[in-house]
Amino acid sequence: MISKVSIEAEVKNGLTQLKSAFFNTPFKVVDIREDKKNPLLELILMSSSPGVLDEDELYFDFTLHENSQMEFTTQSFQRLFTMEKSAFQETNVTLKTNSFLCYLPHPCVPHKGSSFKSSNTIYLEKNASVLWGEIFTCGRKLKEEVFEFKQFQPLTKIYQENRLVFFENLYLKPSESNPVNLGQYEGFTHQLSVVFLNESCDVKNLKKQLDTYLEDKNCVFGISETPTNGLVVKILHDKAEKLLSWMREMTKIIKQNEF
Repeated sequence: MISKVSIEAEVKNGLTQLKSAFFNTPFKVVDIREDKKNPLLELILMSSSPGVLDEDELYFDFTLHENSQMEFTTQSFQRLFTMEKSAFQETNVTLKTNSFLCYLPHPCVPHKGSSFKSSNTIYLEKNASVLWGEIFTCGRKLKEEVFEFKQFQPLTKIYQENRLVFFENLYLKPSESNPVNLGQYEGFTHQLSVVFLNESCDVKNLKKQLDTYLEDKNCVFGISETPTNGLVVKILHDKAEKLLSWMREMTKIIKQNEF
């Protein structure tokens, strides 16, 4: 199945609103903003499908116009089912001047025998900012499917004013290299990755706040400043729900520094 979601947002009367929205089976995009005076547009992606199936192709396109603000979340975990071949997902994001996107999907769960590649490309114009979160799990751990997928490869590229400032290519193929080995997950099974880029934020102060928040958590984490004004947070743990909760709490801290 080929599925597409296209979102375009703009500011009207001080509030970010949908300018256009397209989605086809199995997706539906819903506005969940409760406070109608909140300038931040809050959208959730709903799906009638149990997950990603063999040879599925998923395409997402987001365009945020000048000064617009949007948070995009998902309804449930993204399950990658057993496949004979592979599935693919492509996401393209364009953030115009002074716009902000907060992308917080649920964890990805690759089932035994699944094969999945994804490509995320984000373009930031002047003073645009992005908070991009992703959670990867080893598979259905309670069913003892730990790193039994065929391949998992997400690629993320972020450009600021047409200059590549962030590049990450995670390549996991358990048949070639055991992900729990030294120098990789080292016994852990889940990973949270958060990238935040903002030209005006005090990232050193933000880093201290995030360090303080995470230091008493039972996890392994690292926070690095990017070559441009931003941070990358990586956390290793064994529970997807914990990582999801921490990602949301860190998002609140980041937003306090963003707005």
